[in-house]
Amino acid sequence: MGRWLSIVLAGLGGLAMVACGADGSGPRSAGTGGSGGSGGVVLSCQSLDPPPDDCDLACSSDRDCEASFCENGRCVAHCTATQGCGAGWTCNTSNGRCIPDMGTGGTAGTGNSGGNGCQSVTITPTRSIPNIMFLVDQSGSMPADFGGGLNRWEAAHAAITEIVAETDSIVRYGLTTYQSADGGETPAQCPIFDTQVNFSMDASASINMSYPATFPGGEDTPTGDAIDVLVDIIQADPPPAEGPTIIVLATDGEPDSCETPDPNPTAQARDEAVSASARARSLGIDVLVLWVGALSDADTQDHMKEVANVGVGLGQFTGVPAPVGEEPANPAQGAPFWVGTNPQDLEDEFRTIIGSSISCDIQMDKRFDDKVKACAEGDVRLNGVPLSCPSEWRVKPGVDDVIELVGSACDTFKSGEVTFTAEFPCGAIIVE
Repeated sequence: MGRWLSIVLAGLGGLAMVACGADGSGPRSAGTGGSGGSGGVVLSCQSLDPPPDDCDLACSSDRDCEASFCENGRCVAHCTATQGCGAGWTCNTSNGRCIPDMGTGGTAGTGNSGGNGCQSVTITPTRSIPNIMFLVDQSGSMPADFGGGLNRWEAAHAAITEIVAETDSIVRYGLTTYQSADGGETPAQCPIFDTQVNFSMDASASINMSYPATFPGGEDTPTGDAIDVLVDIIQADPPPAEGPTIIVLATDGEPDSCETPDPNPTAQARDEAVSASARARSLGIDVLVLWVGALSDADTQDHMKEVANVGVGLGQFTGVPAPVGEEPANPAQGAPFWVGTNPQDLEDEFRTIIGSSISCDIQMDKRFDDKVKACAEGDVRLNGVPLSCPSEWRVKPGVDDVIELVGSACDTFKSGEVTFTAEFPCGAIIVE
């Protein structure tokens, strides 16, 4: 186990250093025969003061060692945060290995005993950052009592602002509220976006500033018109394509339309809502639907399910083409459709939607060559905690350049900013 590749993904976008050591006869970190870095001091469990707690314990793989790595059946370490690495090198404190600093020009070289090590490479890993736009119904029914001392508007506001505050370091959020003025007013406006916050990271402050906790409510619910106008706004200033773009529609009523500002549902208003959702999908924007309040009317439920289905590419709507290059949808498969009947239920449903939108894939710009070797010998850690393959991480099936976190590791990855590290033996990753 003398030749290794190491990957570090700190927070959201830290570059990963992939550094190859030499052969098994010398320390992985010094690289004294390499082209950069000064090597310098490399210590051991016996000379580190204090050493990691697990130093010199018996082991069969790196996963048996918490703050060190396994070599010749014992947990060993060459460094700590303050000891053991020479100039141009930094200690990876999760496993006690020295790695070359990014940008110093130092590498571990091509081998310190005959040039039989693997070539040093740099890997840039990225996590998918979804772009999520909340589209919140601001019609006159939203101030209706919702239990727990809150009305529907207040419950939606509380849930959204809390979730955004928790996850805006890993999600690019935006928020829009929609209503329409009474057709008898001059001039009549439709749709009205009283709150409009564009996509951004760290959006909590701007959403809190712009999104009122209490609101008197508007007149009507022009859902189809609101989706169409919002899609045009997004198309005119699209967010970075680092992940999916999603509209989360939160509404408590049958749609009206700007052409028919009537509180009673009409076939025309329903068609507009379905058509707008399908159009959004055809332009690469998913529409996810959350109903605010009890939904017992089967006819309304069927309509909202249709909006949800076409919003993710399931089912068909006349005149709206399928996205280019996308597999044909299976109309028999139902899209997710959420209903929140009280404040806690509504928050839980919002969390489910956001959680389902955050990917646990870590995209690399290099490819795995030997997936079996990577799984068997790789040392993959999340926040310093070793992960098991394939129960907690794996090379994503069907591709060779994505590490996929699964199970509880995926849940941790979705919860906020994390540190991800991985080390693989040379030969596991293709070095071009």
